[in-house]
Parts: sequence; C-alpha cells; structure tokens
Amino acid sequence: MFFAIPLNNKPDWRNPPLITLLLVLINFIVYFGPQRIEENAWEKAADFYAASNILPRIEFPRYAEYLRGSGNAEKAQIADAIERSLKNNEIYGPLRMMEHDRRFQQQLAAGNVFRPEDENYGDWKNQRAQYENIKGSPFTQRWASDPSNWNPLTLITSVFLHGSAAHLIGNMVFLCLFGFTIEQTLGAKRYLGLYLLAGACGDFGDLVTRWGSPAIGLGASGAISGLMAAYAVLYGRQRIRFFYQLFFYFDYVKAPAIILLPVWIAHEFLQQALNPEGGVAYMAHAGGLLSGAALMYLFKKYNPENSIAPPPEPAEDPAVALQQQGSAALQALKLDEARDIFRKLAKMQPKNQEFVSTYFNLAKRAPADEHFHRAFRYVVALSADTPESSQWIYDCYKTYVSTAKPPRLSPNMIAKLAFRFSREGHLQEADRLYRMLISRDGGHQEAPVILLALVSSSLKIGNRPKALEYQQLLDLQHAGTSQASMAATLLRV
Repeated sequence: MFFAIPLNNKPDWRNPPLITLLLVLINFIVYFGPQRIEENAWEKAADFYAASNILPRIEFPRYAEYLRGSGNAEKAQIADAIERSLKNNEIYGPLRMMEHDRRFQQQLAAGNVFRPEDENYGDWKNQRAQYENIKGSPFTQRWASDPSNWNPLTLITSVFLHGSAAHLIGNMVFLCLFGFTIEQTLGAKRYLGLYLLAGACGDFGDLVTRWGSPAIGLGASGAISGLMAAYAVLYGRQRIRFFYQLFFYFDYVKAPAIILLPVWIAHEFLQQALNPEGGVAYMAHAGGLLSGAALMYLFKKYNPENSIAPPPEPAEDPAVALQQQGSAALQALKLDEARDIFRKLAKMQPKNQEFVSTYFNLAKRAPADEHFHRAFRYVVALSADTPESSQWIYDCYKTYVSTAKPPRLSPNMIAKLAFRFSREGHLQEADRLYRMLISRDGGHQEAPVILLALVSSSLKIGNRPKALEYQQLLDLQHAGTSQASMAATLLRV
C-alpha cells in the first residue's frame, strides 16, 4: 500500500473555494438522499427475496445459465460462484450482482427468462412483483457506469455516486486536499471542467479494462486522481512537503512535486496487474491521473501568466512552541514538568540530540524510574555524526549502566552499542557487550558483524593477538559467513 498527501496549502477563506465546497455538498446530498433511500428499500426487498421459497431457488440457476451462455470466461466463473452461494444459502451477494446486470434484468422483465408454461410460474410472477414493488425504481444502477450496457451520459453522472459512506468520505477528503489549490489556480470554470473531464476519462479507463462486465462502476476517484495529477504538474519541480506511507512505514518529506506523478501512475498499474479482480477501479485512477496531468500541462503551456502555483505556506513546527514551554519549565525549576515536555519533544524528533540529551539529563535524576530507561533508548537510537556526539553517547551509556536500577538492555540494543563502540575505539566495553549478547542470544544475527568490527579495530591499534582471537571466534561460531572471510583477509594483510 502506498499513498502520499501534500501538506502545502490551506484554503483562503477570504476567497473560498466555492466549486470544491459545492462538489462536496452535491456528493453528500446524492449519497445520503436518493442513494440512501434506494439502499434502505433494497435491504427490505433483499430480506423478502431471501425469505422466499421460490425466487432464489429458480432465478439463480437461470442467471448462472445465462452467464455461461455468454461464452465469457469471467462470467462463467461468476456463474460457478452463484451456484456455490445458493448451496450455502448465501443470497445477498449474488442478488446484488444479478440486480446490477442490466441485460439480464431486461430479459427478465421482457418475459424471456421464465414463461407461463414453466413450473411455479404463477408463484414466481407474484413474488417477483412483490419484490419489485418493495425495491422501488432504481437510481444508482440507472446513473452508474455499466460496462455491459454503456450509456455515454454515465461518464459524468457516475462521478457523483458512491458505494458506501467510507468511500464517499475518503474521496471528499482528497477532493478538499487537492481541490482547494487547483481551484485557486484555474478559477471556478476551468477547475470544474478539469474535474468533470478527469472523471470522464477515469471512467473510460475503467470501461476499457472491464468492457462487458456486469459489475457497475461509480465514484469520484477518477476525477480526484485528475486533481492529484494536476497538482503535481502545477508545482512541477518546486519542492513541497508531503506525508507518505509505504506499507507500515510512513514519514514526512520535502521533494519536487512532479515526482509524485510517475509514482502514483506506476502504483495504479502495478495494483491492476497484481489484483485485477480486486473490486478497486485502478484503471479509473490511472485514467484520471493521465488526463489531469495532460490538462494541467496544456493549461500551463497556453496560460503561463495564470498558472503560477500558490506559494507553499511555511510549515508550522509544533516542536517550537513545545520547546519554549520546556525551557520555561526548566527556568522555573519545574523539573518533572520539563522532563515530560522534553519526552514529547524526543518522541516527535528522535534524531534531535538536544531534545534527547535534555530528556536524558532530566530523567537520570530518578534512576529507578521508567523515564530513565525510555530516555536511554532514545540515546541508543541516535546516530553519532561527530566524534563529540559519539563520546556523548558513550558517556550516557556509562552513566546508564552504572546508575539504572537495574539497566534494561535488549539484545538489539546490546548489539547496536557493541558494534558502535568497537568502531569508535571503546574496545574493552565492546568486548564486554559482545559477550553479554552471546550469553543472552547466541544466535543473534549481528554477532558476526560485531566480531568483524572488533577484528578491524584491534588491528588499527596494533593489537594483532586480540584481532586473531576474534577471528578465531568468527571461524568457530560463524564459519562460511562473509564476515569470517573478510576477517581472514584482514589478518593476511
């Protein structure tokens, strides 16, 4: 999973983004108005259908037969799934699929699926009429994009439909994130045109990949993808601040806006290749991205004087105000309050040595307290960029192990410190930590790396016998590893 969200601009409420707000309002009205009314009616009708002893028993087999008769492999698989669902008494999913198949519904209504001479025809016709009466006239199906019975008008109307409240809210959040800036740049008419064209192109991209499928397409995702691409092209090489997540990793970064465009497009094509039947319209996203990028490129080319991106707002750093509070608490000798504030600062910016150092110094006043152990973990996580910071980390370590009651050193912390100290010349302490690591976790993956570092550092200070001792440990405990081979090479030089 990947997504990236720009954090550049806020709307100017002195000149509010009226079209964006209007689009949000329309989408909410459509979903919570006619779509919600329709859904409530359908749920009641579906309950009636599931309780019927006639409708699913005779309609589902006929629908499966109809799908197989199309000669389409995908539809044949759907037919198999429908028959399995009927055996398991799973009614609602197949019913919704059958309802969305316009051609089959037309055949059903025209009397081409069941005939008067069929068994149970009278009961079927009566219960089918009751079901249709409860369900009422269709709305979503009428205005959604249907690859099996396409209507060009739905290129636009499907953009204002959504499948669930979560689908709607997610799309509207992204509409606001990107729409405010694009509307401010293009103006109301051009912005609305871009939104609708990108939505239409997104729907077209989905249609191309699903032509003939009975599943309908709906949602503003294609239009919003167009706004995302337009945003990236608008800012171009200008560096913007954005938040991104890749699987379970997330961070803030400042980079040229245009790099988002190929990443977004590649993500959609990759997801389509990996999960073509996943139910997400990846090609609608891709169609929206490509069209939005093209439209913004043309606008910038032919209207350079009107296509200047709004200047990025300076990022508000919450750490600044918090640091001022912490400094004030220190000056007032409110040490516990200051400690808690600098703990928050260290958590917010764990690479900031000033914050971590202050937190550690405040926490070490109570060696038995949880704060002392937590502060030292922040110390261990810091990178030592200068000899001074390296020495400071070593001094913090000596303070911690001598005063903590007792020290809490996990195998990974021990391994990190042992490797660091062996590289920085604290060989005696590195040796002690290595032996502590082996006693706790003899198979730790970093053990050969630490031994190689000890070999190298021992040779640097001219202690060849000690280097040989570590090399022999490598051969004994980690034979065949690249570290053992490199250690042997170092000793042959």
